[in-house]
Amino acid sequence: MARDAAMAYAYHLYESSTQPPAAGLTHTPMSMPITSVAVSTENVYKFQLLPLLTTLRSLHPRHLPILLLLACTYHALGDYQASLKLSHDMLAIDNTYVEAMSNIGTTYKAMGQDDKAFEWWLKALRIKPTYWDAIDNVLGRLFSATQNVLDNQRRFTTYLQAIRMCEHIQREVVDPDGRLRTPVPTHELHRLQRLFFIAGTLRTLIRPDGVEDAIIDYFKAVELVIRPPLPYPDDECYTMLDLVLAVCVAGYMLSAVSNGHIPTEIAESMNITVQHMSEHHFPILRYVHASSHRLLNALLRLGGGILPTVLLLPEQIMHLPMVLFPYSGGVLPSMCTRDPDSGNWNASSEDARQKTNLMTSTVLLTLAKRLQDDSSANRPLPIDNGSVSVSTSLVILLYYLALSLSSSPSTYNNIGILLCSLSSARTVRDLQGQRHVVDGPVLAKLYYQVGLQLDPGHPHLLTNMGSLLKDQGHVNEAIEFYMKAIQHKSDFDIAWANLANAIKDMGRPWDAIDYYRRAVSLNSNLPEAICGLVNSLCSVCDWRGRGTVPQGIGVDDSGGVIPPSSEGRAGWITKMVEICEQQIDAGYMQNVGVIRKSATVDEWLQVVETARGRSLREDEKARWRKCLGRYYGDENRLLGGINETGFIIRFIDWVQPRLQRQWYLKAYGRTVSSDQPMLGNSSDLAGFFLRPILPANLSSPLVPSVLPFHTFTYPLSPRMTRLITHRNALRISYMALSQTWLPKHVFRPPPPPLHGKLNIGYVSNDVNDHPLSHLMQSVFGFHDRDKFNVFLYTTSPWDGSDYRPRIAQQVENFIDVSTWPANAVVEHILRQDIHILINLGGYTKGARNDIFAVRPCPVQIQLMGYAGTLSAGWCDYLVGCETSCPPEMSATELWRKSRGDSRDEDYLTFDLDADADPESGSNDWVYTEKLMNVPHSFMVTDHKQSYREDECLTPEERERIPVEQLWLDEEKRRAEMRRGIFPDLPQEFVIFANFSQVRLPMQGIFATWLEILVRVPHSVLWLLRFPIAGEEHLLRTARTWAGEKVASRIRFTDVARKKEHVYRCRVADLFLDTVECNAHTVAADVLWTGTPILTYPKHPHKMCSRVAASMARATQFERLMVVNSIDDYKERAIQLAESVRYVLMLDASGTVVPRGRGTLMSLRRNIFLNRDRMPLFDTMRWTRNLEKGLREAWRRWVEGTQYEMTDEWEACQGPEKESGCICISDDDPVNVVVYN
Repeated sequence: MARDAAMAYAYHLYESSTQPPAAGLTHTPMSMPITSVAVSTENVYKFQLLPLLTTLRSLHPRHLPILLLLACTYHALGDYQASLKLSHDMLAIDNTYVEAMSNIGTTYKAMGQDDKAFEWWLKALRIKPTYWDAIDNVLGRLFSATQNVLDNQRRFTTYLQAIRMCEHIQREVVDPDGRLRTPVPTHELHRLQRLFFIAGTLRTLIRPDGVEDAIIDYFKAVELVIRPPLPYPDDECYTMLDLVLAVCVAGYMLSAVSNGHIPTEIAESMNITVQHMSEHHFPILRYVHASSHRLLNALLRLGGGILPTVLLLPEQIMHLPMVLFPYSGGVLPSMCTRDPDSGNWNASSEDARQKTNLMTSTVLLTLAKRLQDDSSANRPLPIDNGSVSVSTSLVILLYYLALSLSSSPSTYNNIGILLCSLSSARTVRDLQGQRHVVDGPVLAKLYYQVGLQLDPGHPHLLTNMGSLLKDQGHVNEAIEFYMKAIQHKSDFDIAWANLANAIKDMGRPWDAIDYYRRAVSLNSNLPEAICGLVNSLCSVCDWRGRGTVPQGIGVDDSGGVIPPSSEGRAGWITKMVEICEQQIDAGYMQNVGVIRKSATVDEWLQVVETARGRSLREDEKARWRKCLGRYYGDENRLLGGINETGFIIRFIDWVQPRLQRQWYLKAYGRTVSSDQPMLGNSSDLAGFFLRPILPANLSSPLVPSVLPFHTFTYPLSPRMTRLITHRNALRISYMALSQTWLPKHVFRPPPPPLHGKLNIGYVSNDVNDHPLSHLMQSVFGFHDRDKFNVFLYTTSPWDGSDYRPRIAQQVENFIDVSTWPANAVVEHILRQDIHILINLGGYTKGARNDIFAVRPCPVQIQLMGYAGTLSAGWCDYLVGCETSCPPEMSATELWRKSRGDSRDEDYLTFDLDADADPESGSNDWVYTEKLMNVPHSFMVTDHKQSYREDECLTPEERERIPVEQLWLDEEKRRAEMRRGIFPDLPQEFVIFANFSQVRLPMQGIFATWLEILVRVPHSVLWLLRFPIAGEEHLLRTARTWAGEKVASRIRFTDVARKKEHVYRCRVADLFLDTVECNAHTVAADVLWTGTPILTYPKHPHKMCSRVAASMARATQFERLMVVNSIDDYKERAIQLAESVRYVLMLDASGTVVPRGRGTLMSLRRNIFLNRDRMPLFDTMRWTRNLEKGLREAWRRWVEGTQYEMTDEWEACQGPEKESGCICISDDDPVNVVVYN
């Protein structure tokens, strides 16, 4: 007893040092763990501990614990020889004393003799495979050998050696079924787990396909601790599958709103009642294990082929262990002992439990992250013959369990990220019994909040909370969180990029630039930072370092011009294009195999037949099988351009309107219009027209960092432009089709229009002081009320301007749905029997494309708000014109052109009958929609109604005034306004102008403008401070490229209020349009005042680059305003400018009036005097022509001729047989007068 007391004091002295003992040393026998406290080292070891142990050894020379501690003390004091001698003395007493062997190895390591150290550690392991200190030393030696090794083969060989050692120890300790061969003390169990964990991790390093073996190792590590202490019967030999299923069931139990909320099929599969499951100490694992296959099948049915998604509140997760392990009081079973007589469970020490919980949680987190990787999506797990596939729902269950065992801020963060990707909602009950309806983002916020309570400075939690708030519209709050994240981690690239994004989204891109630059400096490959920086720099025309794509004018780092070349030059624009291409390619590797797993080819064909309303012919089946076959083969998805995610969503989008039509035919027949109300039994038919559902294991489509709206000004190919919008359309469809409120069937079609009166619904976020309202405010009231019922759904709050009240007065059905969820809007649309739904937003900010994506209406159309393709299956028609949307750029026209061509590659482009796959490699087309081409221009204007104060004349009054008087009055107004804005400018100076935002001028057109200024020395260029930050960059560039004198002739003015802006447009002599993206509303403003525009419709595939040309055409004077090349643009501008001359004349009052002469002035005179006659400003004419298109679209849908390759289309003889476009003719004559 005296010896043991002295030894206890010696252990206390050894472990109380302020300097920790040497790593790898064993100073106490494994059977005698002790605790530690801290004091000083030298005095304790040398003057207290050493004399004490020497005395004890003299009294007890063969007591191994004394010798062991004495050897460690000499080691700590640096006397390695004395330490070695003592260790060998111990082996002389007991040649199996592994503690001495391990310490010899550690001492040799300290002496720099690694090989000898390694041999001694292996000796120890041969005698005792679970000697953890030796295991750690051996693995540490192997891993250190791989550091800074460039030879991969050597590194892999070392990894293999480590794996073999792990496997050897595993075989010695664990049976193939996971049972321990010999008991492992509870305080050491976490070290055995770690051995499996290390082996699994190493497997993923030595070969790409090692993930499956790694998962098996991770499973074994977890199974070690979920089984009861030895011995246990077979019915308690729980597996990882049992645990996962139990967590899923426990989730239902915890979140149940009532006893009946737990799906009855779960209880039935376990041969119990739902009430039984709610009993205290319900042995869930035992029941799950006994009925695992029945339960698994029940859960897979509930989840649609994968485990169902269980949404738990953070507070509920902490109760998971108690539900899973009720008999051990929520403690992992292996961490307990079980009395064989009473059956009572006794938990091990708190320290042992915490270490095991932490190790188990680490394994689960690693497993979850492995499975979360896109490459693991839909992969069958190596359990139960692959019956369980990787899914987001499975990963969430693993995170739940990991968090319940060891709470950490990072785990709360990871769960929040996953939940944010979920669009489904659930009603859950908290621990107080309160019911909550939550969706993924709402739940994610709760997890972020709890995580931040644990660590208020966690940068990832702060950043993700900021992003969630930003997505919910709370941008200012989001910025605060981003700033906090940066304060705690100043090198956090994502936080800098997100902060910049938030500032940019507030309309201050110039202020975001420095934040983007900081993000890029930290991570030069961060897509959000690169793409955000490009957009922000473009918004202020800071082109330095832009570089250039082939054949384009570029800018070097110093701001110098880079001439066009075939190679281009690297810069931030080329980096952005490269990133965009990589992100597009990443989409092909997402959800690989999901089609093959979700349905057979025959099952797909059954849906096609339902949509067609008949069985497919053999040739049709063969064609569909060929198209579908791509997704069932092993062809490389990237090389083949095979997007499985895209096909599934496109297929559902393709099916929905066709099923609606079959429903319509069954209820009403092929009735375009009815004289009597037709109510029929439409609702009773719902069960025949079920909507295909998204596979449960389909993850959300990836979208590029470049937004669709930004493609307007970027140098992107037609295919890239199409794919950026298409990938966004897929994401919108995915989120919409994932909503739990969607019925199982497609939405009921409306009854036939009574007396041909169509119900049309407009959906807009811009019924405020916005260009869309400026242009369309009279259209809603001009509709023919004998033929149309008009509904206008506004999805944004009122801004207090006059536009909304004015528009609302014209519309009999004006509905403010700014606070409504999507399902409420859709329900209203259905109740109103809307036949045609018109999207006025597209991909503009705040647009509600989610309403269109669920397909509430038979015909859906995109109009005005977004000048480009939506590449979306939920958009049937894009309203354009022949100039803005050349028909040959439409996929449906390309199909007609190639019809009859028997090339095998056809199915690569056209895979849904005649509908094209946007993923096609073709650059020959861009529009997935059919075109509804109105006459003249698709752009509608309201100037004829809204901006008459300059003359204060109605159109009728104006007609009665002689044209010479009208023109004289206009020249007087123009001269007076010119003197007010440019008092220093001589009359003979020509004023070139552009009033668009400065983001629209790109370096190429600006270089052309400077050339024009050089060639026309008596000219100025008038631009707006739009924004103010753009002025300095444009002036600097002008000085660099053309010199100070030319730069001094660029005049900037502030942005004016709308009416002032419109009226002062007359001061300009010639409006120089931008090329990549034309002026839209501004072009109408300019032309209304008579000012000619000069535009170049450069790109056939970019509607936005052809808008101004279509508007010029609608004036009937396009000949001088539209050119076909940039050289023609420059020469035309110079010619028109040089034609200008003025003659000073006195009017009747004696006022001197400069009267313009020359080609440009003649053009101005004709535009101004004809403004009330030309189609461009004839809003009523435009509305009547649009109505023709709407009626034709309805007819084609009802008759089935909208869809190529249908029986109806094959049999028809109408215009749709020759063209998918609805080409509207203008029946009213154009009465423009040409004045010489």
